[in-house]
Amino acid sequence: MSGVGECFDSFPAIAAHVTGYARIYLWSLMQQAGWGNYFYCDTDSLIVNEVGLCRLQNKIEQSLLGGLKIDRTGSTVLLRGLKDYSFGAKTVIKGVRKTAVCVEDGVYRQEKWPSFRGLLRSGLPEEYIVETVTKHLTRKYYKGDVTPSGVVRPYVFDEQL
Repeated sequence: MSGVGECFDSFPAIAAHVTGYARIYLWSLMQQAGWGNYFYCDTDSLIVNEVGLCRLQNKIEQSLLGGLKIDRTGSTVLLRGLKDYSFGAKTVIKGVRKTAVCVEDGVYRQEKWPSFRGLLRSGLPEEYIVETVTKHLTRKYYKGDVTPSGVVRPYVFDEQL
């Protein structure tokens, strides 16, 4: 469907507004937690220390739609990059299944199931083949310089260019 354009009933401005609002709200939560009291943020989450948690108490509403919820607590967190971290016993690595086998640090073996489109493209849609793939993670960070203390100094664009 390339080159078709927007569907009749679509209105991307709504999705853009909701996404933009969520980013600003997350930024305000980071400011409320205070510099040095948050370690990581993602689309819908924020990892904070005890001081940050105390400063966000007035926003925590476990059962209210849109309220902050404490998903888990832990005494250790290892942040390796975007969507790549271990928090207590939970490990999140984007693109690596929970059932993947860790071959060595940064190398995982997992199943790859074909998509419907992939089956059609193969020319043999009746042959459903599950492959085993090995993923090698580079774990390079491209959005800033990581200092020895772990603080990221983001890249800033020179507006005079």
